[in-house]
Amino acid sequence: MTDKRVALITGANKGIGREIARQLGKLDHTVWIGARDEIRGRNTEEELRADGIDAHFVQLDVTDDESVRAAVSAIEAKTPQLDVLVNNAGIAGDYTSPASDEKIEGIHRIFDTNFYGTLRVTQAFLPLVRKSAMARIVNISSGIG
Repeated sequence: MTDKRVALITGANKGIGREIARQLGKLDHTVWIGARDEIRGRNTEEELRADGIDAHFVQLDVTDDESVRAAVSAIEAKTPQLDVLVNNAGIAGDYTSPASDEKIEGIHRIFDTNFYGTLRVTQAFLPLVRKSAMARIVNISSGIG
């Protein structure tokens, strides 16, 4: 790695996360593509690299403590700090009725990803973020988030 600013974007294998990675990469950041799905994550890494972006895939499931710890270790082995953490991973579920009518298991899954996942990742990466002179943490949300 170089002395460039370093960013991790969770849920970066598609949608808004992928575009955030692309835009940060165009601003000369090294970007880490955090994604549960290895195939999609690696495809995004290849796509961004083809555009001249310094992109790296890291396996990251925000609902899994071990996955988060492994991602911290992988990134920490390559860079001394994390300048930008974008908590983008999230799910909406497929709910069409009020929360009072939904099964608690589905609602739990949403909270585990959207709330606890963000907290889990932030807490785990905070030591690396604190090493940056100009760190930023950005949390992306939605109406259900």
